[in-house]
Amino acid sequence: MVENELSFLVRTMPPLAGIPHKDIDQHYLSDGEEPLRIRRSGGTFELTKKLTIDRNDLSRKEEINVPLDREEYYMLLPLAKRGLAKTRYYLRLDGGLTAELDVFKGPLDGLAMVEVEFRDDASRKAFTPPDWFGRDVSQEAWSSNSNLAGKTFYDIRAHAGTRKAKKTKSVGKK
Repeated sequence: MVENELSFLVRTMPPLAGIPHKDIDQHYLSDGEEPLRIRRSGGTFELTKKLTIDRNDLSRKEEINVPLDREEYYMLLPLAKRGLAKTRYYLRLDGGLTAELDVFKGPLDGLAMVEVEFRDDASRKAFTPPDWFGRDVSQEAWSSNSNLAGKTFYDIRAHAGTRKAKKTKSVGKK
């Protein structure tokens, strides 16, 4: 499956009460530009390899997922070199799109990023981010989860900004 997505920092947090979400833990079993990952997402477990399609476009990757059962996941977990934890919220956007808002936990607490996946280049090109989206980081290597794993918010603050995303009562207020 080819991922075709844009990634953004979050300018202001939208209201999250009642928004569907799941907790995600992901760990990397190898280093390098295309590490092997295991993920627990809710009650689902998988092994993933993401492959670069074009080194000049970090927003498109070939993604290969292999389902794991719980036992397999926990057998592989001790082999992890680094990991991260986040809660992912699924927010509906215009045009039938979904914003996947990741609110990081633990050492990356304070970081919030949002991704939107597109079915084709035309819908991607036509996309206008909502006001609560911040800077587009799709082409910034530091922002990939594999590069964030094992880091702290302090480590990445120069890239992500020194402030945490503001909380507001309604989307788009500043």
